[in-house]
Parts: sequence; C-alpha cells; structure tokens
Amino acid sequence: MSDLNELREKIDQIDGELLRLLNERASIALEVGHVKSRDGLPIYAPAREASLLRGLCERSSGPLSEKAIRAIYREIISAALALEKDVVIACHGHESSVTHQAAKARFGSSVSYTFFPEISELFQAVERGEGDCGVVPIDSAVGGVDGRTLDALTDTSLVICGEVMLASDSSPDEKARFFILARTATPMTGRDRTTLLLRVEDKPGALVDALAPFKDAELNLRHFASRPASKGSHDTFFFVEVDGHSRDEAFGDVLRGLSRSCRAVKILGSYPTAE
Repeated sequence: MSDLNELREKIDQIDGELLRLLNERASIALEVGHVKSRDGLPIYAPAREASLLRGLCERSSGPLSEKAIRAIYREIISAALALEKDVVIACHGHESSVTHQAAKARFGSSVSYTFFPEISELFQAVERGEGDCGVVPIDSAVGGVDGRTLDALTDTSLVICGEVMLASDSSPDEKARFFILARTATPMTGRDRTTLLLRVEDKPGALVDALAPFKDAELNLRHFASRPASKGSHDTFFFVEVDGHSRDEAFGDVLRGLSRSCRAVKILGSYPTAE
C-alpha cells in the first residue's frame, strides 16, 4: 500500500494538471464571450448548462456523486461566466436571503449580485438591462404560491428561463422554488417545462374548456395557480405549468385550442426542469 506522502504527491500532480486544464477551459470561455458579444447572444445559456451538467453526470463512473459533480461544475461555470462578462444577477430581498441562496445555488460565487426589496422593482430593472437575469420566489411549503411574482408575470416582457429548487435547512423534504427571469427565450433541452398564462372568463365550464387541450394532447400539468385578472373584471388569470417545451410539436395544437377557449394566452417561458 502506498504511504501518505506518495498519495499526496499523486494528488499534487493531478491538481497541477487540473489547474492547467481549468485555465485552458477559461481561455476558451473568454473566446465564447467574445462570440456572444459579437453576435448579440445572451451571456447565460440555461439550455447549454443543463445539457452539460446532465452529460457529465451520465458519463461519470464515480466515486464522485452527482451532487458533488454539479457543485464542482457550478463554480467552474460561474467563474467562466464572470470571465465572459461582468454578470449581474438581480435577487429579490437582501444579501443572504433565501432568494440569494437560491441564486448562488444556480449561478455560483463568481458573478455579481444586486438586491431589490420589491419584486416589481426587480422585474423593471432586468427589463431595463440592469441585470442579466433575475431570481424571484414562486412557491414554498410554508408560504405557498407567491402572488407578487404571479402578478408581475402578467405584464412583463421577461420570460422564465429556469427554475431553482432549494431545500429547507430544518426539513430537506420541504423545498422552496424560484424562477429565473431573462430577456430571451430558452431553446429545447429534452427535459423542459412550460408556464402559461390563461385569461379565462368567469362562467360555468370555462376552466374545464380551457384545460381540455392539455388532456387532448396528453400533456402532464405540474402546477396550477390563479389570480384575479384586474379590477373591474370578473375574468381570472390561471397560471399553468406543463411538461414539455412550447416549441414541441404537440404544443401547436394546444395553443390553437387554448386560443379558442380563453380570452388571452401568454407563454411565460419554457425552461429546463430543476435537477
């Protein structure tokens, strides 16, 4: 059996090679940033990130766990993003808040964070380009669905490009969920979810008719919430989350069916499911 000094020497050699490869990867990331800037592409690519992490986990033969691989590459990706651009992530709340923790779980510690006490202010700031992405709460085991986020989603040009799940410190089974907001849509990854806003008339059978296209297309509904449409109106906004991407072939028929049964339909975003 090798003695401790021999084992440590082997680790030192591997660390030296890892550092060389990480710097080589970082140099390529800089080139990627130049191409994105030249072509007007968003700096954050959630579809690419999801595919990369999934592929790494599938190829690994251990002993590193999937959780460890994702944690390691979260910081590698964060460092690469920071090299490509001075990335700014807008968070609801304050520094070290639960939303900030969720944002760091997705974007790592190398990017910059800015904070907004009001969710509506965060939406406006990201729309103006004062943040590359925004992170807002959507639901939790304790507080339920966050109505402030739903209200802001009804009237915004931003789209949902990702979601983050964050386990409670006291109970790992209790998880809070957060949406990542961006100014551009996310391509398909093969494991996607779509959130839709449906404006439905307040009359008997209206909601049943509105949801029928999902059943006809055999699309699985994941989450469902509602809010009053507006003052002076009896219509209701329904927020529906469904498996699949809005560019999936099956969604064409669904959207056509929804347009016939709803007063208005808005795709709030398609994004990789949280893993």
